Amino acid sequence: MTVFTRAKRLTSKLNRRIGNPLEWQSSSKSMLLGVVTGLFYLHYAILAEFLLLPGNESAWINGEYLARQIPCFYGFVGISLLLIIGTFLFYRVKGDTVLFEYVAALYFALSLCYFSYQIGTLSLPVGSVLVGAPVVGFIFFNRTAVMLALFVAVVVQLVLSFGAAWQWWAYAPVFVEGAKLLTSPSAFSVFQLYLFTFPHMIFLIFISYLVLRRWRDREERVRLLSITDPLTGLFNRRSILVHLEQEQERSRKKGPALSLLMVDLDNFKSINDDRGHEAGDYALIAAADALQQSLRQNDRVGRYGGEEFLIVLPGTDLEGARILAERCRQQLESTNVILDGGERLALTGSFGLVCNEGDVHMDVDELLRRADRAMYQAKEAGKNQVIVDHGNRRQ
Repeated sequence: MTVFTRAKRLTSKLNRRIGNPLEWQSSSKSMLLGVVTGLFYLHYAILAEFLLLPGNESAWINGEYLARQIPCFYGFVGISLLLIIGTFLFYRVKGDTVLFEYVAALYFALSLCYFSYQIGTLSLPVGSVLVGAPVVGFIFFNRTAVMLALFVAVVVQLVLSFGAAWQWWAYAPVFVEGAKLLTSPSAFSVFQLYLFTFPHMIFLIFISYLVLRRWRDREERVRLLSITDPLTGLFNRRSILVHLEQEQERSRKKGPALSLLMVDLDNFKSINDDRGHEAGDYALIAAADALQQSLRQNDRVGRYGGEEFLIVLPGTDLEGARILAERCRQQLESTNVILDGGERLALTGSFGLVCNEGDVHMDVDELLRRADRAMYQAKEAGKNQVIVDHGNRRQ
């Protein structure tokens, strides 16, 4: 098993466990944000502890100031934990409410404003969060809650930035001479800023991936529902007609012949009347499978209506279509439907075949009319056979 396959299976398993993030309750979203904020500050605290270890001192870090901030980092870890527990307990007692998202979004924004002051409000981590977090937030969270948190965060950032510019307080006090980061950053400070940025990037990318993947899956399901017949899984009437029009246009422009098969299940009304509609559904599903198995890769079959199927055979002349139609007929004839009581139900179909060979400008309505006429001739001739419509001539 390749690494890619394992990763794909792990991702699929994770998706099943966490469900659709877009459908999470407000309490779940709030607790997720609390967990993420707590992990961020735990990461900051551990990094600060590491930087203050003997031998790790750096001329670029204000060690005395950083040591005073470590309790604050752990404090935010504790507040995040309290937010998670409080949300859970409140949810158990009062139920879910969108206020959870307002509280979590504001806490996330204000806590990171505190950290942005420490490393510089104009730094890479702050910019990535200010841009990335609202984008993900608008998808994942209540939009009004995100707008409020974003507004508060931007106001605080402006105050902190202009305050530093007017020298009311230091810029990026964690760093020695933090203001120099704007003009002459060191390799050490650049590395540290990227180290602060990565956790936010990972979180934002991960959440975006989950949400957008669910969107794509949902859109694909909606698309499939719009083009397929829910019972048989084949193209529905509209979709198979659209495909027929496209193939006829291609045949008209580029020349290869196009053939069309119309199939009607024999004695289907008696199946419904004598054995019930459930037996009729089983028959339709089995017939759809039999026809699908008989076709080539580029052929398309759709449920045209009731017990009728339409098969589009692009690039197929009359002789090739006749052979393929006979193969479909034989496959259908050899199909047995086993009903719930053990009764076996034999299937056959009447096939009407038409080809635009020699007349590629034939329109779709004419193709359908002639295929339908041939199909009814097959029924009148005794059913379970293929009849070709040659225009004015008959077979």
